[in-house]
Amino acid sequence: MTNKEKRIEFFDRISEDLGFDVNEYVDDESLMDITDCNELYDILEDAGAFDIEIIYYHNAIKYLRDNDASLHESIEIASEMGFETKALNSELLASLLATNNARLDFEDLRNEIDELLINTQ
Repeated sequence: MTNKEKRIEFFDRISEDLGFDVNEYVDDESLMDITDCNELYDILEDAGAFDIEIIYYHNAIKYLRDNDASLHESIEIASEMGFETKALNSELLASLLATNNARLDFEDLRNEIDELLINTQ
């Protein structure tokens, strides 16, 4: 297996943990140019990969129930971002929380990502 194939396979695997397909945001030309986790993060951030949008009330309520039943964390995120209470709804809270969770999940994988990128240069 080539180093490029190893990267593609690894990105496919971590995509399940992150909730978005990493390979959708990294084009074939730059795949082998990525040298560390920070560079990959910047590519994903610039492309909006972490911006998870949860639509429909029932999907939002399910996500919140499963990930923040008290709404404490999602309301705190909304407050930090400057949202007023009257602007909040379940879809916005769920989307903000999912976006935050995607970034945190990426951070949890940072060492594993760096190791792969270093070993497949």
